[in-house]
Amino acid sequence: MREASAPPPAYSLKPDGKRIGMTQSTASQVGRFHAGRISEGLPRALDAWCVTTDDVATATRIADLLGGEVQPNEADGGLAYEVLTTHESVRVLVDGPDALASDLILWRGHDVVHHCDGVDFLSPEEKKGQPCGCPRLLEDRKTEAKRGSGPSPSIDLIFRIAAAPTLGEFRFRSGSWKLAEQLGKLDEALRHVDGPAMCELTLELVLYTTKMGRHVGYRKPVLTVLGSPDTVPAEPPPTAEPTPPPASSGPSRRTNRSPGSTAPALTAPPLSASVDVDTVLLRRAAELLGTSGHQETVTAALSTVLESKHHSLELERLRKQVGHIASIADQALRGESSPAYRSEDTIS
Repeated sequence: MREASAPPPAYSLKPDGKRIGMTQSTASQVGRFHAGRISEGLPRALDAWCVTTDDVATATRIADLLGGEVQPNEADGGLAYEVLTTHESVRVLVDGPDALASDLILWRGHDVVHHCDGVDFLSPEEKKGQPCGCPRLLEDRKTEAKRGSGPSPSIDLIFRIAAAPTLGEFRFRSGSWKLAEQLGKLDEALRHVDGPAMCELTLELVLYTTKMGRHVGYRKPVLTVLGSPDTVPAEPPPTAEPTPPPASSGPSRRTNRSPGSTAPALTAPPLSASVDVDTVLLRRAAELLGTSGHQETVTAALSTVLESKHHSLELERLRKQVGHIASIADQALRGESSPAYRSEDTIS
């Protein structure tokens, strides 16, 4: 996605209102992470990270780590190579709070007409240090930004990929108000880690229903501080497929026990006919959505990114049953009895 060059200098906003200058050397940065890209001349949001770089070896390594294939980057003014990864979440190393910078910018075409930290102007030089006049409340700032009369966040994060830190530094730039709301907490969390912090950089799926009853989904960037690299692995442990509990000849029994006592071993109940039918329901939903695993199926069922009208109709029916599906999946995996299955729940 085409990015205009950021006006110097960049500053990190601290909870106490003080600014700390932040020097981000672009010479040491080997690539960028993107939540969207330009496709056929139009901006397109992505469900997984896109990484761009000028170095083909770096691009190849990214594809090995995060999936996808190396391809030319067709965006005007962009870096030479692009990898559309298959990962929506990546563990990264952030070198303290100074690796996260934020200011407020209002653009008119390619020109910056307002650049501040929410209190004082940061540029141009003749206005630097003077009160900018922005509202103090974040909601009021968002309102002005939507009207086009106020600046929006410009957040820069510099990091290394935890699984391959020697690749060098990558950059992610965001104008997300949701991420801007978390800057104070992120600053505090990064300060509590002695040295580089292990973090999770995620494109989190957000689903909601509009006032008109339309179901909408989008991805928001989320940075989560996990702790020290000494205690947090560079990659999350693999998720193993759960093993179905063995069938028994009789129903399970639950025994009352006093607080603090050891729970007795429970005999798993046989899978009832209702669970078998519900398993078919999950499998048919997975076939329709092209997913694997119950959690992924339920998440995809809520997504609005389906192309055909037929799929959209199926999606509406899936949404009505998502709570039922999730409950059934959880109970079946734990070997518990499923609630009664109703004929009207069937997906056709």
